[in-house]
Amino acid sequence: MRKLLLTLVAAVTLYSVNGQNLTKIKEAITANKLNDAKTQVEALLAQPKNQKNPEIVYLKGKVLSAIAANATERAAMPEARLQALDAFKKALEMDKNQATLFLTVDNYQPVFSLYASGFEEAAGYYNEEKYDQALSTFKTTGVIGDYIFSQGWGLYKLDTTLVYYMGLSAINAKKEDEAIGYFTKLADANVGRTPDMATPYRYLAKHYYDKKDDASMSKYINAGMTLFPKDDYLPLLAIDHARDKGDQAALMKRFEELLAFNPESFDLNFEFASELFSVAHVSESSKRPADYNELCKKIEGLYTKALSANPNSFETMLAIGKHYYNQILFIEDDIYKIKGTKPEDVKKKADLTASMNELIDKSIPPLEKVFGHFDTMGKLKVSERSNLKSACTLLNYCFDRKKNKAKADFYQKKYDEADKAHQ
Repeated sequence: MRKLLLTLVAAVTLYSVNGQNLTKIKEAITANKLNDAKTQVEALLAQPKNQKNPEIVYLKGKVLSAIAANATERAAMPEARLQALDAFKKALEMDKNQATLFLTVDNYQPVFSLYASGFEEAAGYYNEEKYDQALSTFKTTGVIGDYIFSQGWGLYKLDTTLVYYMGLSAINAKKEDEAIGYFTKLADANVGRTPDMATPYRYLAKHYYDKKDDASMSKYINAGMTLFPKDDYLPLLAIDHARDKGDQAALMKRFEELLAFNPESFDLNFEFASELFSVAHVSESSKRPADYNELCKKIEGLYTKALSANPNSFETMLAIGKHYYNQILFIEDDIYKIKGTKPEDVKKKADLTASMNELIDKSIPPLEKVFGHFDTMGKLKVSERSNLKSACTLLNYCFDRKKNKAKADFYQKKYDEADKAHQ
C-alpha cells in the first residue's frame, strides 16, 4: 500500500512540474518571448518521457507558428513553418481528440497562421521581384493549405489565388514548365471569377501557339473566350493563328466565331473590316470580287461598330473614309465606261452618280475629324503626319467632286504644308 501511495504522489508531482512548465511556455508565447518559449519546449522534448505528450508537441507547433509569422524571428529559422506543420500532425497522430481540443481552444489560429503568414511572406518576395523565393514560399503555403483542407478545417480543394501566384512566380523565375502546370490546373477547372484569371488562358494559348499545337491552343482560346468574352488578347492570337495558315475562308470563319463571343469588340470589328478591305478593294475595278457590294456593306458595318466601341479612334475614321473613297473610284470608272445615250444608259449613269455623291457626303465627316485632330497638334510622328496628309488628300478629292473650289484648295494647301508645319 505504501509503494502504491508513493507512486501516486510521484505521478502527481510530475504532472505538476509539467503543468507549471507548460504554463510558462504559454505565457512566453503570449508575451511574444518566442525564443524563450522555443527553448523551454525543446528542453521538455529532450526528455524521452515527454516526446509522446501531445500537448507539448502541440505547443512546439504553436511556438514555431508564431516564429514563422514574425519576420525577424523567421529570418533566423526559415524552416519554422514546415516544422510547425509537422508538429501539429504529430500531435494529432498521438491523440486526435486531445490535439483537436487544443486547436479548438485556439480557434485553429496557430495552423491557419502558417497559411496566412506563408502567403504574406511569398507575396512580399513577389513584390520585391525575388521570384524564386516567392515560388518556393508559395509552394510551402500550398502544402499547408492542402493539409488544412484534407482535415476538413477550411480553405479550398483548388486554392485558385495561391495557384495563380505560383504560376506568375514560375513565369518570372523562368520556370516555364512549372508555370504551365499551375495554369493548366486553373484553366482545366474553368476558373474565371476575376479579370486577372484570364492570364492562365492567355499564357497557355500562346505557349501552344508557339509549340504549333493547334488543338491545345484552340482549347484554351475557346475556354478563355467563354469566360472572358471581352478579353482583347485571345481573339487577336486566334486571328494571327488563322492568318498563319493562309486559308482566307478559315480566317473569315474564325472572325465570325470570335465576334459571336464579343460582338462589340473594337479590335475584332476593326481587324475584320481591315481584312475584308484588302479583299474587296483591289487595284483594278475589273478584278473586283463577285460579292463586292455585299463586302462593302459588311466593311462599313464593321467599321461603324468599331467606332461605336471607340468613338475617338481616328485610325478607324480614316479607314472608313478610305473605304468610301475606293468605292467612289470604282463608280467613276463604271460611269466612264458608259458611252451610250439610250434612256437606260442615262438612268444607269445618273444612278451611279447619285451613289457616288452619297459616298462623298459620307466620307467628309469622319475625314474632317481626322484632319481636325492632327492639324491642331504641333509636332507629329511620321505615322501621324501620314494620316493627316491622307485625310487632306481625300478631302481635297471630295470637295473637288462637289465643285467646292475653296475647300478643295484649302485641303491641298494643308497637304503641301503638313511636313513643314508638323515637324
